[in-house]
Amino acid sequence: MNGLGYTLRSFGSDLASMILFLVVFLATRNIVLATGAGILLGVGQVVWCLVRKETIGMLQWAGLGLVLTFGIATLLTGDPRFIMFKPTAIHLILGAVMLKKGWMLRYASPDVRGPATPLLNRFGYVWAGLMFLTAALNLILVFTVDPLTWAIFNAWFSPVSLIALFAVQNVYMRSKAAERHYDLTAGTPPAP
Repeated sequence: MNGLGYTLRSFGSDLASMILFLVVFLATRNIVLATGAGILLGVGQVVWCLVRKETIGMLQWAGLGLVLTFGIATLLTGDPRFIMFKPTAIHLILGAVMLKKGWMLRYASPDVRGPATPLLNRFGYVWAGLMFLTAALNLILVFTVDPLTWAIFNAWFSPVSLIALFAVQNVYMRSKAAERHYDLTAGTPPAP
């Protein structure tokens, strides 16, 4: 599987329960149904990985813990703000995890891990910044808008900002790889 496909599959799997929650809520406007669907998918993914003896990533564990905590609170109280807080919590946790050097290596295909590690570490901090910004915006929306407007924001802003940063990172890393290849074929040492 190529680098982009590998990355998207891994990242999409980690965020699948959140994505399903948003899709079901936007389609049905039913917070209980959407919360239940997100919880079932999150638990199902972890059980599936355990059965197959696959490694469960930190983001997937964090997502499951948050969907269970905030989802159950929403189901017990009927208050959608609990589940609306989930993206703030998950983005804060993600941002904190993304401050750890080397976290992006899980999302890089094996053939680029070694040479690209320094660039991946730098971009890891940029990703952390995006997570903290998204957390702050979500928190503001929890207190200022209705659940439908909040869901629309989360359905659009998060994916668009993630895709945009991924595209910038991909183009930048490819240009650096091309420079490195050019330097090596020209017989000059690669630029740092």
